[in-house]
Amino acid sequence: MKTKIFLSYSYNDRSWAEQFANALENEGIDVGFDFIALGKITNKEQIKAIRASNTIVVLLSANSVKSPWVFFELGVAVADNKKFIPIVIDDIRSEQITLPYQYLRESSPVSAAKEVAKIVQK
Repeated sequence: MKTKIFLSYSYNDRSWAEQFANALENEGIDVGFDFIALGKITNKEQIKAIRASNTIVVLLSANSVKSPWVFFELGVAVADNKKFIPIVIDDIRSEQITLPYQYLRESSPVSAAKEVAKIVQK
């Protein structure tokens, strides 16, 4: 089965997320990015996109650790028992990361995509 990634991030980190998604696609990974069409009910569309994915990548930043939407997406992903890859993309302190998962710390979207591709293609 081909890997399909749901990308969870804060809208304030959109530029990094776009570069990361493009780099993942260059690595041959199908990544869902900006799932919500205008006029759609956000929660339902997010849940549908998460359930259609087999891996969740969350971009952890000073913005995302305060985002209720990111936490909503993570809750759905954990409840669905998805493979989970957190990536710290800026200088947040370790104690701000309240997830019980090992995480990748990477400032380059392209380098992060290469690492994620290695993980999911094993």
